[in-house]
Amino acid sequence: MKSAKTYHALRASQFDIPLNNSLVIALVGGGGKTSTAFWLARQFKTQGHCVFVSTTTKMYLPENNQADNFINLESSINPLIPYQHLDLSEPSITFCYKDKIISNNKSDKIKVSGVTAELIDKLKNDSPFTVFIIESDGAKCLPIKAPDRHEPCIPITSDMVIGITGAEVIHTQATPERIHRWNTFSALTQCSTGDIIDHRVLGNLIEHQHGMFKHAPDQAIKIWLINKIDLTANYPNLTRLAHKVINKTTTLDAIWLAAMNSQTPIKDVLTRGKP
Repeated sequence: MKSAKTYHALRASQFDIPLNNSLVIALVGGGGKTSTAFWLARQFKTQGHCVFVSTTTKMYLPENNQADNFINLESSINPLIPYQHLDLSEPSITFCYKDKIISNNKSDKIKVSGVTAELIDKLKNDSPFTVFIIESDGAKCLPIKAPDRHEPCIPITSDMVIGITGAEVIHTQATPERIHRWNTFSALTQCSTGDIIDHRVLGNLIEHQHGMFKHAPDQAIKIWLINKIDLTANYPNLTRLAHKVINKTTTLDAIWLAAMNSQTPIKDVLTRGKP
């Protein structure tokens, strides 16, 4: 019952999850996990939640204005209770990370490592936080990927898993340079270099047991978020592809068509059987 309520609340963009329930959302795939994470965090904060944002892999350290609190586990007195020094009496967004990663690239952005999935599972049942939003995958800034054998690292208590794909790669020719972990992607989807990334290829990625939703708990709501729809050349064609995918797969509960960097990100929500 909890999962059904969660799903319908998010589908309607109302985010009215009861404050006495804890919700874990894991983000996987490529093409906008961080922007999605903080958009979700803001929605839940608006509804009165204390939101915990982190990663089980690596991600860029957010800007100061993206979170109200920052926890560095390296300097935490007790890493199992990383919120002990915070005032969480008001709705807030807390970003938690372990340490900064030295990079050789020229980017000004700082990359950080995150927390363990086991810590999320513990905090879900024993902390003041009511919503956990966790980047559970890495894609090296590419719009689509297939998981390696150790990926993704999804908390077993996840109530929802959102798989993200950049719309700019859909209906284009597959090239190894634009797809993270190309060899695995090609094997899972039966896609060769030069093939069009169409509903067949994407359906295979979504449905395969080692594909987009690998390691997702059986009971978790599964959503495919097609991001950056502003970059697609033909939006009607994109929506037709989305309808084909959701009606021909058994894994998905919904598809969100979105531009996560816009003021109103979710343009449409598709569910199975929707005309």
